[in-house]
Amino acid sequence: MSNHANWLRKALITTMLVLPLAAQAQTLEVSAEQELLWDQSQGLYQAIGDAIATRGSQTIRGDTLRAYYSQEGENQDIERLVALTNVSFSDTNLKGSGSQLDYNIQRNFYEITGPNAIVTSQDGTAKAEQLIQFDRAEGRVTLEGRGEITLTDGRLLKGDQIDIALNEAEEIETIFATGNVFISQPDGRQAEASEGTYDAKAGTALLIGDVKIIDGESILNGQKAEIDFNNGVSRLLTTEGSGRVSGILVE
Repeated sequence: MSNHANWLRKALITTMLVLPLAAQAQTLEVSAEQELLWDQSQGLYQAIGDAIATRGSQTIRGDTLRAYYSQEGENQDIERLVALTNVSFSDTNLKGSGSQLDYNIQRNFYEITGPNAIVTSQDGTAKAEQLIQFDRAEGRVTLEGRGEITLTDGRLLKGDQIDIALNEAEEIETIFATGNVFISQPDGRQAEASEGTYDAKAGTALLIGDVKIIDGESILNGQKAEIDFNNGVSRLLTTEGSGRVSGILVE
């Protein structure tokens, strides 16, 4: 390596790298403990060793951080950030962690890879073994690979896949879960189903397919159920061709 290249590498390690962002007024600041590398042939900045990227209230960090920029035009705006190993982020009222993070700046789209991917918001904590996607522009969060969300009121909802719709304040509006759906409440009552929809504003849930409601030793079975969490009322319903509802009631 030439003396000039050695000097550039040392200079990058000991200073903060300030990068432009595509279609953004703010700049992205990147720092690292070991190395900051600029690879013009790949359109890449790479930071190694407790790497940190900050932009306003947003912070992304990992053992390695890669910032990809557009090679078209003169601006070389950063379009995508990828963090590897011991990944964490915080952004306004959100924070999370996982094994890898991929953030598309133009789409405002997070992808956090598991195992044990976690995102925490003002409404609760979401986890997934495989993947969490957060589309901030569309207000949607997807949990893949045995996802679960624990709400601040103590309710827990699990499913093989969970789709969460947010309002403009990034508060939960609805949760739709499919595959091995499980709901538990702070008072101990539980429910199981093939799929379920939870309405956060109304405080209700609609469960469909092999529904089981468990309250202590009492068990109700059917193909459809409506649960009102506010007043503690559960209605087990029949569907066309499903036969009768049944239950075991224990005093």
